Amino acid sequence: MSERLRPACDGLRVVDFSSWMAGPLATMILADNGADVIKIEPPDGDPARSMPAFQAWNRGKKSVAVDLKSDAGRERALELLRDADVVVTSFRPGVAERLGVSYEQVHEANPRAVYAAITGYGEEGKFSHLKGYEALVCAKFGRMMMFERIADRDGPGYPAVACASYSAGMLAVQGILAALHKRRSTGRGQKVSVSLLASLIPYDLILWIGHQLRERGPEAEGQTATMFLQQLMGRRQQLGSDNGDESKTYNPREVHRPSFRVPRPNYLTAVTKDGVWLQFANTIDHLCFAQMQALDLLEVYEDERFAKLPAVAEEADSEAIWEIILERVRSKTYDEWRAIFDTFENVAVERIRWPRESVTHRQVLHNGNVVDVPGLQGQPTKQVGALVRFSANDTTIGAPAPQLGEHNDASFGPRASAIDGATPAPGGGTLSGITVVDFSQWIAAPYSTGVLANLGARVIRVEVPGGDFSRYSTDGLLSFPMTQGKESIALDLKKPEGQAIAHRLIAQADIVLHNFRPGVAEKLSIDYATCRNLNPRAIYLNAASYGDSGPDCRRPAFYAIAAANGGSQMRQAGQGHPQPGSEALPIDELKDEAWRLLKAAEWNADPIAALGSATALLLGLHARDRSGEGQELLTSMLCSNMYANSDELIDYEDRPEPPRVDSELLGLGPLYRLYEASEGWVFLACLRRNEWEAFCNAIDRPGLIAKWETQDGALADEIAAVLRTREADEWERVLAERDVPIASVETRDPGRFCLEDETMRELGHMVEVESPVYGTYMRHGALQTFSDGELTFGPWEPLGGHTRSILSELGFDEAKVERLIDGSIVEALTAS
Repeated sequence: MSERLRPACDGLRVVDFSSWMAGPLATMILADNGADVIKIEPPDGDPARSMPAFQAWNRGKKSVAVDLKSDAGRERALELLRDADVVVTSFRPGVAERLGVSYEQVHEANPRAVYAAITGYGEEGKFSHLKGYEALVCAKFGRMMMFERIADRDGPGYPAVACASYSAGMLAVQGILAALHKRRSTGRGQKVSVSLLASLIPYDLILWIGHQLRERGPEAEGQTATMFLQQLMGRRQQLGSDNGDESKTYNPREVHRPSFRVPRPNYLTAVTKDGVWLQFANTIDHLCFAQMQALDLLEVYEDERFAKLPAVAEEADSEAIWEIILERVRSKTYDEWRAIFDTFENVAVERIRWPRESVTHRQVLHNGNVVDVPGLQGQPTKQVGALVRFSANDTTIGAPAPQLGEHNDASFGPRASAIDGATPAPGGGTLSGITVVDFSQWIAAPYSTGVLANLGARVIRVEVPGGDFSRYSTDGLLSFPMTQGKESIALDLKKPEGQAIAHRLIAQADIVLHNFRPGVAEKLSIDYATCRNLNPRAIYLNAASYGDSGPDCRRPAFYAIAAANGGSQMRQAGQGHPQPGSEALPIDELKDEAWRLLKAAEWNADPIAALGSATALLLGLHARDRSGEGQELLTSMLCSNMYANSDELIDYEDRPEPPRVDSELLGLGPLYRLYEASEGWVFLACLRRNEWEAFCNAIDRPGLIAKWETQDGALADEIAAVLRTREADEWERVLAERDVPIASVETRDPGRFCLEDETMRELGHMVEVESPVYGTYMRHGALQTFSDGELTFGPWEPLGGHTRSILSELGFDEAKVERLIDGSIVEALTAS
């Protein structure tokens, strides 16, 4: 295989001690891209071996069963570690030390190894002693409060998608690749620390800053996170200046619960005549118009109530247009609507699927996002394919997951030598010296470059004059995570002079990315062919919604579209929803069902896609470090969201059905669900029999141990009766001492938790920054930490805040800059 076609991680030796999802997902990505991954398992195997998804998370790896509690086992592990480039662990704090495979022990044996430690809550802090299962971490972070209003009950809701584990896997890969990049200048490995707790930070896009800005104005008491988010989402569309009524001011105290059951007319779910649920997500005015045109509802614009759609002034009017759309959609079958929508490429609409069904999506098949891989029993399986498409590197998906201990007797020779290219700048962050030029818009792609900025990269964000949509959506709160730590230049790329400036930026960039639909980059003269001409070393990412070719590539997509196809939305709706026969429900009942399904989409699809794109960029950088040349990369929101649902997204004959979230969104069964305490809530997570036995003995109910095999509703009632006898915090304190996997549920939303809990500051996950506009405020901090790499956190960036300095750096004198401003080629802050 020629050098240009070798997989991006070919030549890397990875020793993987991790289990469950996060670590194996990280090393799966490395294995898919050519790394030699040796999976070290205990004699009884990774506990996830009982899950169908084990076959995907561990494909292409080798398995060596080792008893690390024995001298012989530790010596075997050390033998493998001495030749490793990367070591990955997912032990609880202190366990790696006891087993002889801590960072210090590995570093002494192999100073060049990059050591990634994935924990539940970090290796220090008040939560570090708790078991780090996905749901327990979500409980402590406040994430369960984001689902409180989906089911018709008060209290927290169970998050169906394993977002913490997915994100931890992505952050681990990013950290590993960044540390390998740094190693080329230092010759030394280092420790990369990732926690599931910090991995949930990306899913709070605006609450953390919204709370801070609101507290500087009138208070809004008694609001839940869901209420706050809904107000922000609806204000501009329903109550604000978009309808021309500047005199109508917004007071959160005037909003009552009924107003939260009316979606925007361009962002809703609806069911077809034959019972297929659709998600519409036509955020921008012209997309909303296309939606109404496709639905043959343009006559509604003649009604003064709807003349300025998607803005609607009154709640009653919003409900009226909602009912009109619901009735229209259920007047035709899915196939009839599909044929119509295919003639309107500006309509963002998608069928709401289960994860297992997403493998049949026509665009997914076109992209090659589904691959056939032999299963553990030799049966063919369909699994999610490569995360990123490279123009110059192969991927190596095809080998199955190994049998336990299949490679016990194998002799692993010296690893292949990685080829070095140019040396990165020494000192500072792991990505110091890397320049990113970011042409992307909205949320998913811009957030991905924010991850790189934290690692020390210089990120120049190119915005249109007037600013990206994120500066106005949700009252501008989205602009904080999209611009922090970056430099903004506002540039009109539709004009030749603007394109010439963009070309100068590209010529000096290491990374260039955009998320435009096909054909737009060419019109703006920032397409890959142009970029490669200007700078053959540049890594160029198209962070697409659907892809760069294929049947749906020109269709717009926002978070709910990706959630609909990937399976997140259907999973989160809860058992029995959407109701069978929904298409025949009376309109009021249909609205209830549609509202529940809409809320189940949540906002997680954008951060999911962002982390996938950031991982792709680091893979591209690693490939360039070896070859010295850039290339074109492609990611899609569709594929990244399939990865997040990879615990269910595997299909084969007779695959067992996964457990479903119950209708009340309490959890997956009696031993993995929410329970109400005398005060507050707890989450019980007994995934192993010994954990169940510990719980039963701790509550002095040893007779329940035998019910491990049944796990029915009656058992849930018995557990509920016990747990109602004490407060949630007391249960956590008492049972944690017995190592029972239980957590009291944080009742603050994630934004409040991050701002107010001292643990987040102590661990560096919240940091203070100074903005010339907003003054001092707290922002999200470390997503990963490095033992030998600084992290950088900048404040909110105003539109065109660096236009003048960037142009000066590119060789424009002050007079020329002023002419560019006067000619509306660029936009800049007024010179101070």
